[in-house]
Amino acid sequence: MSSLARRHIELWVEARGGAAAINPVMRMLVQDLEASGAIVGVRVPEHEVVDPRSLLDASPPDLVLLKTATTLSLSLALSDEAHGVKFLNGARDTLRTHDKAATVARLAAAGLPVPPTFLFQTGTNGKVPTSGAGGSWIAKPTRGVHGRGVAFYREFPAALDAVATLDAEDSYVVDDGTRLLQRRIGGAEGDVKVYVAGERMFAGSKTFGPESYAANEIDPVTLDGRTQEMIHAVGEALDLRLFGVDLRFEDGEPVVIDANPLPGYRGFPEAVPALRSEIERVLGAYR
Repeated sequence: MSSLARRHIELWVEARGGAAAINPVMRMLVQDLEASGAIVGVRVPEHEVVDPRSLLDASPPDLVLLKTATTLSLSLALSDEAHGVKFLNGARDTLRTHDKAATVARLAAAGLPVPPTFLFQTGTNGKVPTSGAGGSWIAKPTRGVHGRGVAFYREFPAALDAVATLDAEDSYVVDDGTRLLQRRIGGAEGDVKVYVAGERMFAGSKTFGPESYAANEIDPVTLDGRTQEMIHAVGEALDLRLFGVDLRFEDGEPVVIDANPLPGYRGFPEAVPALRSEIERVLGAYR
């Protein structure tokens, strides 16, 4: 009998167009888990009325795959985790990683390469630093999703443009105008997106754009051993087992420009067995 037989697993996702947002790889994962005998439910917490003081369900899930960055979902996940529900990745670790400023600080503290970075507030004037301000820059929300709210500057800006808030298009993510300002690394080449599932790693190149997050096509990339070691070090620094890292290269050296918990693994259906293995590992430890 499969180790997943009759295990209750929930996949928490955000809504898009009023329905649960599940990309092709995540749908394949759900089907694979169900074929192994698991009972899988897809949940959009924003479509419910929930009580964070206690678990409303008398039979909580054995495991929750936390693939959402929304305020309500993360708050509920912290509450459920405090009541003993197991999350992959952990709810607290997921919340911390979604704070891009905190993530940059944790990676820098671990000695990992990140771009020169500043915090700004849109609509206010900032003092240009006396050094390290050369080149072009990118501003991104500290709690951003799907590239929304990103702005590009040819030089270090004296002030940041006010941009549309992220709660448009039903994203449910609060945007108070705080921006992470990072020096743009590399040239016109695409970002290298690395997806990790436990010990397995999948990498490809994709050009950033407003809808690039939803593109299933990606050009596979082979990473050298040193870069792979660095990617695993990112997971250790952030306490994540399922995560994504965006890389760009400067003088041939990789720089981490973003990290996120439980990405969609778009373009890599071969990641499904690795994801299932990681789920089996976690459930085996908590049987």
